[in-house]
Amino acid sequence: MKKRLMAMFIAMALMLTACGGSASKGGDKDSLVIAQASDAESMDPIIQNSIYAENIIKQIYDTLVVRKPDGTMENRLAESIEQPDDVSYVIKLRDGVKFSNGEDMTSEDVAYTLNRAAQSDAYGYIFKQIDPKSYDTLDPHVLKFKLTAPDATFKAALAHPAASIVDKTTTEADPESLGTKPVGTGPFKLDDWKKLDNTTLSYNENYWGEKPAFSKMIFRIIPEDSNRLIELDSGQADIAMEIAPNDASKVEENGDLTLYTKLDNSVHFMGLTVDKGIFQNPKAREAMTYALDMQAIIDAVYMGHGKVATGPVNPNIPYSISDSIQPVKRDVEKAKALLKEAGVKEGETIKLYCHDQQSRVDMATIIQSQLKDVGLNVEINSMEWNTYMSTLARPDHDHDMFLMSWSPSVVDAHYPLYATYHSDKKGTGPNFMFYGNPALDALIERGLRAPEKDRATIYKEAQELVIKEHPVVFALYGEQIIGAQKNIKNFDPDPSGSNEFYHITFE
Repeated sequence: MKKRLMAMFIAMALMLTACGGSASKGGDKDSLVIAQASDAESMDPIIQNSIYAENIIKQIYDTLVVRKPDGTMENRLAESIEQPDDVSYVIKLRDGVKFSNGEDMTSEDVAYTLNRAAQSDAYGYIFKQIDPKSYDTLDPHVLKFKLTAPDATFKAALAHPAASIVDKTTTEADPESLGTKPVGTGPFKLDDWKKLDNTTLSYNENYWGEKPAFSKMIFRIIPEDSNRLIELDSGQADIAMEIAPNDASKVEENGDLTLYTKLDNSVHFMGLTVDKGIFQNPKAREAMTYALDMQAIIDAVYMGHGKVATGPVNPNIPYSISDSIQPVKRDVEKAKALLKEAGVKEGETIKLYCHDQQSRVDMATIIQSQLKDVGLNVEINSMEWNTYMSTLARPDHDHDMFLMSWSPSVVDAHYPLYATYHSDKKGTGPNFMFYGNPALDALIERGLRAPEKDRATIYKEAQELVIKEHPVVFALYGEQIIGAQKNIKNFDPDPSGSNEFYHITFE
């Protein structure tokens, strides 16, 4: 009887081990389990719009070039990219590349991909400079095309996930198919997708590159910060993304785990509405920069994870001048004097809007307390994300201030400056300040068209103008906090927030 019970117990234990999807350790490990907060909305490169989707599709698709986590550019599906002149491109493609369905990748697929991205609602603004009539695909391994105007950011844009190369034949036959049945040239292919639960990828036998150290990758969707930490701590996950700042020390103190922290590409800020209310006056806007202690906010809300922001472009981004600028020190008396100069009465009530994410509410509460010291009463309105965005965009908006963070879609100074401060973007995220300045617009546009040697000077002037006009109060440059099992090697978190996990090996 005892032997039978013991045999049953062992059998049950083996079944639980097999079914649990645990992140086991050891040389025979053949899967990587990643816990992340949200699911992909689509696996179509031009439909997806989150780091959660990008984390998955970067394993399935390739781009012509990639930006490595250290910021350097590297050819991927492109063997070489030449520019005979300011608007012409000649791209020689890597030989022997196949899609996961076994079809050869050709210049026709690349032209189709770029044209599709240029016509997309979400990413057309990045690729709109391509002249659709200029594609030359006569050689299956060479693509030639032209831009309608010079674009200094174009090569960097080719690394964007929206430019992930898709199979023309499959996509044309069923344009909706990529959303749930992706066909790419990357090292993995989609096996199973249980929405809002988990996604399983398996090795693509047609992959052209070096075989990964494992043949299966599982993304588990775990929205709660504490539950992702539990999965990591118990060994059920190899990697847990977005560790809460107040949990970082728990990972660091666990000898079986490794904590990864890295400055990301984001800028967190408090926007000031310039088209109505007290912040029409630049003196009132300047007062806000002296009224707030951003280091205190970082310490209290983010447990010190992050860096006080000093300018509109994150220091990870080319042409940023942020590292050359000292943070503004809090000066309550100077803030009061500037408010008085602007004609703002003591006891004035202003509205601060924020997303209902706890860190944002905590940040708003500290700002409320600090602004009370300079004679301002702050009314906080927090709301669900989609409601928040639509409320800020209303023409009859009534917010005086709002909290926001933004990361550029392409790693170049043009994108944070254009999206946040150009007049074209008034009333769209993240320019809910309704700010615009023709002089700044001209600088941003010049920077896009200028020769490489002139861009740093142009963008320096643009950043200095934003700083001078105070449409926002810079808060912090964000920091990624990721936990992983100790046996994870060759993992270098990407500051964009989305990663090529297939480079990972196990100790």
